[in-house]
Formats: sequence, structure tokens, C-alpha cells
Amino acid sequence: MKITFLKQIHLFILISLFYSILGMAMNNDNLTDDIIINQLKIQGIKPHVTYIHSDYPYTDYKNFPTQPFLTLTEAERKISYFSDNAIQFIELNNNYQYEKILFNKRDVIDILFPIAMFSEYSDGEHFFTLDEKYQLHHLNSVEEAWKQDCYLKIVIEKGKVVKMQKRPLTYITKTVFSYWSNGNKQQEISEKLDLNNNVLVHDEIEYDQTGQRIKLLEDNFITNYKVVMTYLYTQDVYALMDIFNEKGIKVNHTIFYDELGNVESQYLDESGQIIHTSNIEPNLSTDVYLPQSAIYQSIPMDLLRVHPSYVDKLIEQMASKDNYTLADQEAVTRAKFLGIQSNSTYYHPTPFPQWGKDRYKNYPHQLTMTLAQAEYQHPKEQYVDLVKVTVGDNYQYQTISREKWLQVPLSIPHEQFKPLENGTYFFTLDKQGQLIPLEDIEQAIILPSYVRVEKVMGKIASILQKTRIQKTQQVYEYNENNQMHKEILTVLESPSMPLLTVETIYDDIGVFVVSQTIKDSQNKRIAVFSKFNDNNIYGVIERFNREEEKTNHITIYRNTLIENRHLDKAGNTLLITDDLTNENDPQPYDELPLYSDKLIQQIFNAYLNKNKE
Repeated sequence: MKITFLKQIHLFILISLFYSILGMAMNNDNLTDDIIINQLKIQGIKPHVTYIHSDYPYTDYKNFPTQPFLTLTEAERKISYFSDNAIQFIELNNNYQYEKILFNKRDVIDILFPIAMFSEYSDGEHFFTLDEKYQLHHLNSVEEAWKQDCYLKIVIEKGKVVKMQKRPLTYITKTVFSYWSNGNKQQEISEKLDLNNNVLVHDEIEYDQTGQRIKLLEDNFITNYKVVMTYLYTQDVYALMDIFNEKGIKVNHTIFYDELGNVESQYLDESGQIIHTSNIEPNLSTDVYLPQSAIYQSIPMDLLRVHPSYVDKLIEQMASKDNYTLADQEAVTRAKFLGIQSNSTYYHPTPFPQWGKDRYKNYPHQLTMTLAQAEYQHPKEQYVDLVKVTVGDNYQYQTISREKWLQVPLSIPHEQFKPLENGTYFFTLDKQGQLIPLEDIEQAIILPSYVRVEKVMGKIASILQKTRIQKTQQVYEYNENNQMHKEILTVLESPSMPLLTVETIYDDIGVFVVSQTIKDSQNKRIAVFSKFNDNNIYGVIERFNREEEKTNHITIYRNTLIENRHLDKAGNTLLITDDLTNENDPQPYDELPLYSDKLIQQIFNAYLNKNKE
């Protein structure tokens, strides 16, 4: 048994060494075809048998495999940087070169799903499908799971569910190779397929006997366009490309002068006459992202665990004209799953997700918290947030109250706390510095400052003095399609700047600012932004003094130029500058339009800068 084990170790070392050497020698003559083939035979690899690779580019050296093959279980566990899983199912020809490659790619998406449904399953990896009634069906193996258009993967460790994912099939390609007698590639036929194995895009690449490309043919069955590309490799012209429309009429002729992107793209009418030229290569990319069934798409993503790229795709839907009904349904399902009820108020985990970056149309996606939990989330940080939100009947945020607190350890004698039992206690300090007990946390947080005492196992674990340094409130209104229409941000407390209100009106897709008005605590205008539907002008900012007289008319051009007209009381131009900043009284809101998350952060930054001085 020991000898067998040593032989296996020896074979593993030889295999690893062989693939390492082959990888370094891909484009050199260090290894002959016979040596490579013999080494593959020693490993027991045979032609016309299906093997598995994870996703990586196959070698340019005569299409011999350059990485060890994997089991399906090993390949299914490999996740890319972008949180997808790609597997190549490979067959070799009689010469041990790639003959066929079936390439499948799946998204790996963390989900929210009732954990109790997996309570009876043992530790390990489990695979499931869902039927139309959302009932789970346990699959016997990873091989069975991989045959599905989508499956759920659940990982259980020590009786606890540690991972829940859905893995929809998103991309399928099939590639077949043929070779010249010297082993160089002769032809490569690649097809992008849908879930029913129908061909979406058909590509053929032809090579000469030296391995250079000589022609590319593409049939796109999505656009019904055809492409013919011929490689010339002359001193003046690298390649020529012709594009034919669905009628078979040539609509583009592109000359590639080199491989560096120097091109002349000629757009043709139906008679073949040039109607437009460009030095930009035509975009031939076609979206072949395979659809995910409604059953699986309705399972809400766990936005705290999932890869940021999937959150980005969700957020992008806010600014698209496409149908976002399913995304809205997923957002509502996610909120309900998290225990959020419509027309309710709760405290929020921090850091609070930023608008346009982490929040989809102002739907909540984090668990609710009690006031006690929210107030003591980050006991060791100097500055902490307390966020209270209300959601409406559509489950979107109606109000967001954000407070910033400074918390510092307080050194006071512990003897006075001896009579207290284990728990959390709140006090305020009188003018003589004496502690006055408060009834509860609700009474504490309405004060500008309070003391928090934590007693654990009969000992004082911490004493913190907490002081509120900033408070804002955001109120939202929505259109019928749940797109954000209006936001009113009010700065209620701030030692670093005057109190103000910012009213923002958004466009019909609820993303971009149409107008923004800033008013002081007496409801007088400070500044107004108006967006223009103009090819040259992006928008205009108007500023006002304390008497609400216009002092500046600032034009923001789309080429980033600024024209700042300084006005007298009669509206006449005194001076023209190219600076947005108010030199006499610079403020965080000088550069409009300004999104609320950024303004709230800038107000806090102003506080930090003020306290450095």
C-alpha cells in the first residue's frame, strides 16, 4: 500500500512538472509533438474521451492541453474573480490535440432563501432545482446539477447553512478544430448556443499551414448580419472586412492598416456608394447572455454577500429604459424575506448603502435592527451613525434620518456603578459633571449628549460619552412606476455649517437631477440648479445673497467649461470667471447638482476640518 501511494505521489509530481514545462515552452521548440503525446499517454489520457478544464485560454502551441484535467466536482468549485464558474468539456483527437470544446459559463449569485428548508440535510454540498410551485428537488450529484439550466447550491458546515447560491447557465459555446498534416490549426468552427442548443452566432476561422489566420466568416442569427474578413498581411493593409445586412447587401467595408487600431471604416448604401467613413472599427459584439427563468430570477440576491458586479447590474436597471418589473419584484421579495413590513419604521445597519451605488430604487436590502442594536454597532469607532428609516406601502424608503455621533471613552470612578446589575445603562451629565440616570435608550438619544455604561459579569466593560454632531433627514416622493421623483434633504443639526434644505427633482427614470433648490432655515433661496436640454449647455446655477438677490449666474457647458457671471443688484455683469467655488464664502454645496449622500459626507468633512484647526 505504501509503494502504491509513493507511485501516485511520483506520478503527480511528473504530471505537474510536465504541464509546467509545457506551459513555459508553448511557443518554443523545446518539446516535440512526440514527447507531449507520450507524456499524455503516460497519464492515461485517451483520444475521443471527455475531459474537463476550468476556464483558461487553451494553448497556442498546436492546441495541446497545457493544464491538468479536473473532475467536475473540482471544476464546479472554481470561481473566477468576477464570481462566475466556467468549465470546458474537452475531447482530444488521435494526435492528442483539442478536437472539440464545449464551454459553459454560469453566474454564481448569493441568494436569500429560507434556511429552515435545509435543516434535515447533512454537512456537505447539496444541489437542488425548483419547480413552478417553488418546491425544492434534491439532485443526487454535481453531474446531475450541471445538466440543469439553473440550480441551487447549498453548503452546510457543522449543521449550519454557510452558503446559498443560484447558478444559472449564462453562456454556451461549442468549438470544433481541424488540423494540417504538420499539426498546425487548419480550421476553427465556433458556435454560440441558446439553452435549446439553437445556434445564435456561427464563426469559422481558416488558417494557412504556418498557423496564420487567412479568413474569418461570421453568421449572426440574432441580427442576420454576415461578416467576411480576409487577412492580407501586406505592408500597407493588414486585413479587409465586409459586413452584409439581412438582405445580403454589403453595408460596410473596413480596411485594417495594422493591428494597432488604425482603420478606415466605409459605410455603404444599397448601391455600394460610400455614405460615411470613420476611423473606428464597427462594433460587432452581440449580447448572447442567456435568460434566467422567472422562477430563479425571482429569488432575491443577498446584496451583502453577492459579488459587486451583480449589484452593479441591478443598479444599472434604474437608468435603463428596459422593463424592470422583475427587478422591482425581486426587491419587494427581498424586503419581505428580511422581515420588513410596508408602512413601518425601523433602525438600519451601518454603513448605510449609498444611493446609485448600493441602493436599487430606494428599496431596503438589509435586516432590520432594534434601537439598542443600532446604537451600539461599532463600539470602538470614534464616529458612528444612527440611521432610522420608514418604508411606504411600496416598500421603498419614505424617510431616512441619519445622525452622526462622536463617542469617546470616559474615565470616571467605577464605585458608583457597584449596585447596578449586569446590563446597559444611560446617564446624562449635569453642569457639575455628576451622572443623572436616564430611564432608557429612547430617552438618551433625544439628548445632544449622554453617557453609556456597559456592565458585564459584574465588571464595567465600557463607559462611553456620546455626542451628536450632525443630523439630517431625507424625504422621498415616487412616480407610479416606483421611480424616484422628489427628494427633500434637510440639515437639522450641524456645527460646521448653517442649517438648510435641499429640494431635488429627478428625471423620468429617477436617476438624474432635473432641478435642485437650496434654501436656508428662513426658507430663502441660497442656490438653484436647472438642467438644460441643450447640446452645448449642461445646466445653470444661480446663487443668491441673504436678501435673496441674485449674485451669480453660472453656465456649465458640456465640454466642462464654466462661465461664472458675477452680478450687481440690477442684474448687470460685473465680472466673468471660470470657477464654481464661491470665493467669499465657499460651501460644500457650491458644485451643483449634488447628491444627498455626497453632501452629507461633505458636511461631516467640514466638521472634521474645522476641528483640526
